[in-house]
Amino acid sequence: MCLSVAISRPDCVLAKGEHLGFEWQVVHNDGGYRCGYVRVPKGHPWHGVETMEQPVDVHGGCTFSQPDTDCGKGDDDAWWVGFDCAHAWDARDPDLPNNRGWTSTDFVDGVVRSQSYVESECRRLCEQANDAASGKWVCPDCDGTTESAFERCDDCIVQPSST
Repeated sequence: MCLSVAISRPDCVLAKGEHLGFEWQVVHNDGGYRCGYVRVPKGHPWHGVETMEQPVDVHGGCTFSQPDTDCGKGDDDAWWVGFDCAHAWDARDPDLPNNRGWTSTDFVDGVVRSQSYVESECRRLCEQANDAASGKWVCPDCDGTTESAFERCDDCIVQPSST
């Protein structure tokens, strides 16, 4: 089973790798921007979770959540989560194809998200997937551990006054 984008547009795949046992891929969206994806197995806490419900801290948040697509590799019912680098604060990479004919909508201070940046974000997403699989979650305020995604640790919770 494979990433649907890699099957429908194989020429858009820029890189593939594996980190901590999770497969990742970087593709371009045919509009001059890179996107990153990580594959999680059946049974993983992110498996089957809709896009905006994914508890991830990655560039622009999770903007893709989809099951594997058949590509002749067998059926293991995995799931892909991903992000894109086509947000208001991003700029198109002039070295990537723009087959969609998009005109420039980049903000003045938009930043091109390089190949190395997106690969690094993919590995960071793999690390979060690994933590989620082990039941380890990180406090969004201090990087301490918590019981569930986006929950604040005991040190960061403001305790109500007793008066």
